[in-house]
Amino acid sequence: MAKKPQLVVGLELGEDTCKLVAFHPDHRRIEFVGLTWVEPAWRESSEALGKGLSTWLADLKLDKGIKAASVCVSGVSSMLTLAELDPNLPLDQSATFEACQWLGKAENEFHVNALPHGTGPMGEPAHLLVAHRKETIQRVRSVAEAAGLPLAEVGVDAIAALNAFEINYSTWTDRLVAVVLASSRNLQIVWTKNGQFLGHGVVVLSSGEGADQIALEGGKALQAGLGLQGASPDHLEGVFLAGDLAAEAGFAPRLGNGTKFEIRLLDAFSAISFPSAEGMLGQLAETAPKCAVALGLAVALSEGERA
Repeated sequence: MAKKPQLVVGLELGEDTCKLVAFHPDHRRIEFVGLTWVEPAWRESSEALGKGLSTWLADLKLDKGIKAASVCVSGVSSMLTLAELDPNLPLDQSATFEACQWLGKAENEFHVNALPHGTGPMGEPAHLLVAHRKETIQRVRSVAEAAGLPLAEVGVDAIAALNAFEINYSTWTDRLVAVVLASSRNLQIVWTKNGQFLGHGVVVLSSGEGADQIALEGGKALQAGLGLQGASPDHLEGVFLAGDLAAEAGFAPRLGNGTKFEIRLLDAFSAISFPSAEGMLGQLAETAPKCAVALGLAVALSEGERA
């Protein structure tokens, strides 16, 4: 009898690399971590990317053991904001109306999700609104189908990185923190305190500009509180850095140059059992910040996938 799939997988489809974390929801532990370069041929279409991923999963011997998968889209092209919605309207209708006002676009152009998030300044229930273009969601679904992945959720990379921070740094949750996700072409900032989402800022550079410029502009954005709502950047106590540029030599010091806050690499594996980690500490130290998004996706999905 074939063994029943048991693992849930978080998969980040990056611009240059794909990262994967396979998590066992019953044992509450990481079973496997993988990274691969996005081959030039994979960029030709969603189907080509999916087939490339399918081959990669087979090489990792993960093609038969996955119970459910969460794949993310980029927060750079998404709307992430807190809103107090009209209590006199159905939730989906109110959320869509708010997103239309924010984006200035017709409701048939994007998909909107509203997550309860405490109470807003006007005393009404607040929601975290997440909106993506419909074609973005369809691309993820097409990739997952071509890869043979049992897609259960489509997440957002910035929120997944925030999940990874909350999982691994519980002693920091009562302080104002910025979780920074830095790639080769852009940088995202998610602000948080007391488990609350306090805003999302995005820095996008033109082609040809490198990591030094991303670090410079990212540092300015942190000092200015780009995207921060309901708090002052003067009260920022820590920055946790994740993404492809996190472990690049010199990037973290350049990001924090001239600022009073400390830049820490986000160790996505510090608080979760990883049975195969013995003898891999050096490798994992570099890998962990890059896999924060995949880890956040997998663990969040696992909450609904326990036996």
